[in-house]
Amino acid sequence: MLFKDCLCLQVGRVARKMSKITRKKLASYGLTTTQFFLLTALYEGDGVPISVLAQKVALDKATLTGLLDRLERDDLIERKADPDDRRAIRIFLTPKAESMRVELREFYHQNNGMFLSILTSEEKEVFERVVDKIEKADFGKDSTPTSKSGKEGG
Repeated sequence: MLFKDCLCLQVGRVARKMSKITRKKLASYGLTTTQFFLLTALYEGDGVPISVLAQKVALDKATLTGLLDRLERDDLIERKADPDDRRAIRIFLTPKAESMRVELREFYHQNNGMFLSILTSEEKEVFERVVDKIEKADFGKDSTPTSKSGKEGG
């Protein structure tokens, strides 16, 4: 297999391109791409435990904690103790973040729409199926899965 054919390289290249475009557009909001996605996830429902938010945005709790620190510093979120579990912390949007909701949700839809606009309906369906399949795959402990055909993944 040629290096240029490596799926990890191809996906990484596309992700970096999409992230760069999104980052440039977000600069005027003073948000990083990841902060933007955290706010977008919270716009779907705030007051969630950190563990739920970490799953939703596919980040580990340690990484998420640093991001939440910055969002809290910028008065976009606040942490509150869970009334049902003293050990758990829930994340809530502040009035400042709420004032950005409509604009950031519109940005989200426009940005996502821009990337999707180059795909046909069939391509979009195939893309979503493939991404979902890879995301749900169990690659085991050694991270060298084999496909049903017996060939190594790459």
